[in-house]
Amino acid sequence: MNYLTELLAFYKWLETNPMSPLLQAYWHLLMYTNNKAAVRAEDGRWHWPVDFKVPNTVLMPLLGIKDRRVLLRQRGYLIDHKRVTYQKDKGQRAGTYRLVPFDRGLSITALQTETGDSVTQIWTQAVPPPVTEVSPFININHKHTSLLYSNPEDAPFIPQFNLLPQIPEEEKAAIRAQYPGDEVAAFNAIWAAREAKQKGETT
Repeated sequence: MNYLTELLAFYKWLETNPMSPLLQAYWHLLMYTNNKAAVRAEDGRWHWPVDFKVPNTVLMPLLGIKDRRVLLRQRGYLIDHKRVTYQKDKGQRAGTYRLVPFDRGLSITALQTETGDSVTQIWTQAVPPPVTEVSPFININHKHTSLLYSNPEDAPFIPQFNLLPQIPEEEKAAIRAQYPGDEVAAFNAIWAAREAKQKGETT
């Protein structure tokens, strides 16, 4: 799963599925928690776990919620919007969340963790992205970006920042036409075209 791809798709989805600021904050907090729960494979690479736990006592103060019933109601809204699933645990222990990715190209795979003593389900691309070095900040995205631009699609080509070269707007439009209604697939296809262009320029 790619943090930036999911973030862009989320805001695109909001255009036709408006949510309250509190619900948006809840979703963002779950994304952050899922990312923070990254598991490391035996080869040293980090991956998004499919399922993760977070106690209500952690969520409530961060969301500014004092009444547990309010949190439960907000969680229900996220479930109804098909943005998460939730499995209640026994007793007072934290339940299990699972984000519903916008990226339809993801699949679930079993991963042997770095210690080799457990197996965890992780999200993987149907077609694995190019291998990149793992960030010391556990950045488990696989696409370059710049601190100056939140959306790399809108960023100009600045070689010193190692950004991908742009492709003509006509080419972008042609690619989007191949994926009607699927912004994530179109985004990934445009990115692949830019990667191919960069490879052609450097060979």
